[in-house]
Amino acid sequence: MTAEHISQRTLRNESGRILREVQEGAVYVITNNGEPVAEIRPITADPFAGLTVRRAKPGARFRDIVPVAVDSDETALEALLALRGDR
Repeated sequence: MTAEHISQRTLRNESGRILREVQEGAVYVITNNGEPVAEIRPITADPFAGLTVRRAKPGARFRDIVPVAVDSDETALEALLALRGDR
């Protein structure tokens, strides 16, 4: 999903339309003098839905963590940007 860049003035003058579009899934980057300063995106009912939390084992150490093998040509930066939705 690509975010549309709009000026602060556009947000002020067209806030009703923009918020309706955000409710439908649109994402906007708000700019001030051409510089990005904020992002407006829809919120989810439960941003943590599907996540599970497990307590750490007593005495667990980072050195004991076994890395997961990943079969991808994607760099770590590309994967993080994809997770953030910046593509």
